[in-house]
Amino acid sequence: MSLALSLIFHIVGVVVWVGGLMAMSRVMVIHAKNPGPSRSVLSHLEERLNIFALVGALLAIGSGLFQLSLWGMEVFRHTRWMHHKLTAILLLVVVHAVMWSTQRKWSKLGPDASLPRGLAAGLHGGVGLLLIAIVAIVFIGRAP
Repeated sequence: MSLALSLIFHIVGVVVWVGGLMAMSRVMVIHAKNPGPSRSVLSHLEERLNIFALVGALLAIGSGLFQLSLWGMEVFRHTRWMHHKLTAILLLVVVHAVMWSTQRKWSKLGPDASLPRGLAAGLHGGVGLLLIAIVAIVFIGRAP
């Protein structure tokens, strides 16, 4: 695979991953706010959005690791911005895991159970802030 093709997969993967997480977390906020029979439909939608986000994560992380292998370890050791980016990506993976486990717990609860809307809203904000951080790290860190 060429570097250009890998970059295309990487950007598409990031858009699908973060877009899926943003959509999933917004649906989770609606899920928490609205008790009743609509919760089963919202839960099903959250599951589908999670699959969408997982596909994006695999594309983004896989192509990113391929690009990292092209650089070599010597270049990676001296590229501080990449270390910061990888830390932010690990945090995004943790947020994704928390969203996934929360969604699975919520799907097992009854239609009138009390759900913490603040958690879903916080996860939504966390995904957005991590996206901003990653983009800032890449563009500011690479600036001459």
